Amino acid sequence: MNTDNMKLVEEFVIPKASAKAFPLKKDQVLRVIAHEGPQCADIRFLNAHDYNEQVAAAFSAAVNSLEGIGGEKRQKKLYSKPGYENHMLSIINDTAQDHKLHTNCSPLIKEKWDNGPLLDAVGPLLADDHITCAEQFEKCLSPYGVHLKDLDSTGVFNVFFSVRVADDEDGNWIINEPSGQKDDYIDFHAHMDILVASVMCANLGPVNGGSPSAMKHQIYDLV
Repeated sequence: MNTDNMKLVEEFVIPKASAKAFPLKKDQVLRVIAHEGPQCADIRFLNAHDYNEQVAAAFSAAVNSLEGIGGEKRQKKLYSKPGYENHMLSIINDTAQDHKLHTNCSPLIKEKWDNGPLLDAVGPLLADDHITCAEQFEKCLSPYGVHLKDLDSTGVFNVFFSVRVADDEDGNWIINEPSGQKDDYIDFHAHMDILVASVMCANLGPVNGGSPSAMKHQIYDLV
């Protein structure tokens, strides 16, 4: 989409290792920018008028693949979970084109990371004063009456999270450096009123290039 047709109406920065929930109106565009350098964001999209309707990330990857417009790395359309199956948002600009539609870290993942081979390979998952992405979602969405138990565990759009599956007997994940470099961005066009929850991943490993940072968020009206 031509950015000449977009008018900036709001801009804010979500600090590193923190989160923010905010509204995105129908036909507005959310731009997420790695303005400080390589960094990943975990983002959830909920129908602002029915929080049970949420983008189903893994489901969206499958539908994109069937439509021939994307898959696990690149996407064009984000759909809500079965039971709704609505086209909630479109990706209209994407300078990195390598993201992961999946999940987020949680206390259980932190426990397994910090007590497994990754501890020796890349160090602890988080700094001592940081909390997991799951806990960040709980923190920013609870004022809206939305809690972790209400969320699809595979409903996360992992912006700039570059993952490959190893050709081994288990199909293990290979976690790469972030796909987004400094000033890379992705634009989401809302097709309904959306409640957005955006978490700045605090992972100390390669997920964020070893150094978590903030990310800029901009909201545009289409003109």
